[in-house]
Amino acid sequence: MECNKNHHQMAHVHHSGYCNGKLFKDAAFDALKAAHCRITRPRLAVIECLAQATVPLSPKNIYEYVLQNNDDKIDQVSVYRILETFIQLNLIHQVFPSGDYLPCTTSCEKNSNHIILNCIHCGKVTEIDIDGNDILKIYEYIKNKIYFLPAKNRIQIDGMCHSCQ
Repeated sequence: MECNKNHHQMAHVHHSGYCNGKLFKDAAFDALKAAHCRITRPRLAVIECLAQATVPLSPKNIYEYVLQNNDDKIDQVSVYRILETFIQLNLIHQVFPSGDYLPCTTSCEKNSNHIILNCIHCGKVTEIDIDGNDILKIYEYIKNKIYFLPAKNRIQIDGMCHSCQ
């Protein structure tokens, strides 16, 4: 990441599809600026692609979108690096098992406890916040009974959405 090495210490910036009325593009610019990252044309192109995404996108999909919709040349390695930067800034999430990416749509500055709900039938992905006390109970169990210290919180539940049931 070409950004300030102290980016882990900064507070979360509003950064979701419509977090507190802010568009993903604006939130991404704010997060990049706060982390002292350069706002390059390739990053702008990837932001534009993700801002329009209605489903999780693969790095290849993002790469092809950027090639088709921008005059700038970009290689696939740059797309991966940009996506890694966006993950570190909590701007996007990776959905498994596909490994595709989607913009964060929850309010990280209020609650960093996300659950990604992934419909295995239609591919619809929904991101929700849960109460911090609920996740704390799970962390305490893991720490005190399993003797494993969680470092990061990323929960994904695969199943079927209401429309596919």
